[in-house]
Amino acid sequence: MFLAIRELKHAKWRSIHFAAPGSDMGVELPVNAIMLQGDGIDLDKLNDVMNGVEVATKKEAINGIPGYTAENGTIMMMLGFLLVISAFVIGVFFYVLTLQKANQFGVMKAIGANNRFLAKAIVSQITLLASVSIGIGVLLTYGTTAIFPSGMPFALDPMLVLTYAVVLLVVSVFSSLISVRKITKIDPLQAIGRVE
Repeated sequence: MFLAIRELKHAKWRSIHFAAPGSDMGVELPVNAIMLQGDGIDLDKLNDVMNGVEVATKKEAINGIPGYTAENGTIMMMLGFLLVISAFVIGVFFYVLTLQKANQFGVMKAIGANNRFLAKAIVSQITLLASVSIGIGVLLTYGTTAIFPSGMPFALDPMLVLTYAVVLLVVSVFSSLISVRKITKIDPLQAIGRVE
């Protein structure tokens, strides 16, 4: 039964793909590709044995799909811009939070907290906040993929998710340095309102 259904799908595909007269080059029941799976497959040996057939690895075959390289380049460029924009947004977000607490930091400096202590406090708070936020984002992402229909062509690579999570965390920590710079320049007297 399964073979009959598969052959019907192949017949439908052939009727669409080779609809133009002569496009099948006189080959009866043509196929577009044959995939071999397993260890120890020697591409050079296959090339020698099979005449008139182009042998390629999975990666070469995917890269040979028309438009794949251009589309992949566009997506990678979008991801790059996303990371740059995220760096700006995260940096501004934490900078605004720091400005809102300028008086508290001024009071802390007035009672003896040094810049190093305040810098550690800011960086650790931002690291904790970013880690929790990224963790929630990853959980929501996997939760969303769990409710997708099984037939949806969607793959979530755990290594890619981990890489982008680490990159976002590093961006968050580096963006906190802008806030640290602002705190080190706060004058305690001005922060608590003693100097205009």
